[in-house]
Amino acid sequence: MTNTPDPEALETDEAEPSPMRVAIGFFILPLLLVIGGISIFLLFGVLAHEDTDPADYLQEINGRGINEPWQAAFHLSQQLQFNDDLRGDEAFAQQVVDSMAKADDGDPRVRRFLAVALGRLGHVVAVPTLVAHLDDDDTEVRVNSLWALGSIAEPSAAGAVAGQLQASDDEVRTMAAYVLGVLAEPSTAVQLHTVLSDPLPAIRWNAAVALGLMNDPAGVDLLGRMIDREHLAGVPGVVVNDHAPTMLAALAALEQLGAAGLDERLATLQDSDPDPRIRDAARKALAAARASAMNERALVREDL
Repeated sequence: MTNTPDPEALETDEAEPSPMRVAIGFFILPLLLVIGGISIFLLFGVLAHEDTDPADYLQEINGRGINEPWQAAFHLSQQLQFNDDLRGDEAFAQQVVDSMAKADDGDPRVRRFLAVALGRLGHVVAVPTLVAHLDDDDTEVRVNSLWALGSIAEPSAAGAVAGQLQASDDEVRTMAAYVLGVLAEPSTAVQLHTVLSDPLPAIRWNAAVALGLMNDPAGVDLLGRMIDREHLAGVPGVVVNDHAPTMLAALAALEQLGAAGLDERLATLQDSDPDPRIRDAARKALAAARASAMNERALVREDL
């Protein structure tokens, strides 16, 4: 389980965090599967040329340059990771949208990287195009478009994202559950309920965390198992390094819920877990649970 919400390394600047960056630690994406086929990003091992104007890449994407269109789209997506000046730039985002529309019948790699670029630009003008590409024939385009919608964090896209929870591709369902947690749109709770029993742990865990952060307790039993190191050790595909991010995600949801019934387990984590982050998160979740219980008792006394 890895909780990396950006297709590249996490940003380290101190600018105001985007909703996707705020979500770090709240949701689970296993095996670095943030963008379907993320290895294609790492394969090239190069960063965009800092002295190249992003507009020049658009010219090459449209077939007017020395690079192949997909290479230009790749460089653009990488440069935008480090170019905060263009974040929220409507005019440039619209140009990228137009380029993506022109690439609909071409190399899917162009659409994959342009979807990432639109997510990094973060303007709502891209939402209709990204939603349209949730039906793309290429799985990676769909996954990248979902990620981009989460990065833009426009709640109106939640219904379209929820529709992808029934996709046949594990990568698409995983990203859809992740993004619904970022969007935190209560109207999607019913769809999230349907994947609480998904065979893939990351999907049901993401759903449980997302629901918890919406104050929906439907996944509380899953959240309880997610803070159990012994249980996590027995889940196929989950390695030791995955335990802390999984537990932190669940504890954040439990704190929001103020869920009762886990006091003993939370107290144990608070007192003895080897990870100080887990101890602190367990303390907060336990305090929230006790406060919630006190409020309930007070309400009962008032009724009497």
